[in-house]
Amino acid sequence: MQLASLPETVQAIIAQAGGLGLHGAFTYIGATALSYRCAELIGEYRSARTSRLVSEAGQGFVDYEVGLQCRVNGKRGRRWTLIIAYEPNDTYTVWLVEGHRGRQPASMVLACERDVYCDTLQSVIEAVYDRAIREHNGWFIPL
Repeated sequence: MQLASLPETVQAIIAQAGGLGLHGAFTYIGATALSYRCAELIGEYRSARTSRLVSEAGQGFVDYEVGLQCRVNGKRGRRWTLIIAYEPNDTYTVWLVEGHRGRQPASMVLACERDVYCDTLQSVIEAVYDRAIREHNGWFIPL
């Protein structure tokens, strides 16, 4: 992923999460397959609505307009996804969701931290991940 080619808002999210290097939250949680949503490349671009959990035809997903998502190391056989949604009130919501065939939309959210300020984004991401590993995977981090 070339940082310079990303929208400025997405670059800011990555920087506030500690960057993509060894000391950043993305390395800490074993992030892969980073993708983003942002309509404007230049300048700050905020969502017009708050992120939310949506269910359509039995499938659950997090609906957000601006943000970043990635796969993270989670429970084997399960797909853990971290979503950092940039909200209209200039804060972030950090979602950690699990997706697999047997997971119902109402129970797919492993964690959701709202009203996260930019200066605490990295520590919140790491804390959400640590809590999920402890509660849902018995402190085991698969490699």
